[in-house]
Amino acid sequence: MDYQNLLSNLSELSSGQIIAIDGPAGSGKTTLANQLAADIADVEIIHVDDLYQGWSDAFSARLTASVISQILLPISQKLDFNYEIYDWRSNKFHKSKLVSKSKIYILDGVGAGQRQYRPFLAKIIWLNISDEIGLSRVLQRDGAEILSPMQQFQKAQKLHFATDLTENAADFYY
Repeated sequence: MDYQNLLSNLSELSSGQIIAIDGPAGSGKTTLANQLAADIADVEIIHVDDLYQGWSDAFSARLTASVISQILLPISQKLDFNYEIYDWRSNKFHKSKLVSKSKIYILDGVGAGQRQYRPFLAKIIWLNISDEIGLSRVLQRDGAEILSPMQQFQKAQKLHFATDLTENAADFYY
């Protein structure tokens, strides 16, 4: 799907709805989220990797429960909310972000369209990329020092996508 067609389809969303952008690491999810935010008024982007508590937390029950309680439920109740942001350098949550009601929310990141979140999501956009190209992009962006944990992450994301079937649940493929 081309960008203008995607944008046209998303223009039908109403206040308080959530778009999930999901797919493997390095596939361009954040780039697309930023582009959509520039073209849709009153958008708030929430990056899933700000919510992980380190590498091993990416697909954990703790993360799922936290995203639902701190973000998805308040959005569904049309409330302002706070969520904690993880600092990957210090390996701890270091600040809180207050989010006021927005027209549209974008949940951006690996796992954003997972099964437990789907009752809260208006649309899921799926991006795909080969493991090799995704790894290359991530290392170029974040540095070669994360090679080993990133390779483990890729194995975990592959298992997650195989069991969760997020790609099959997507409304749009970009």
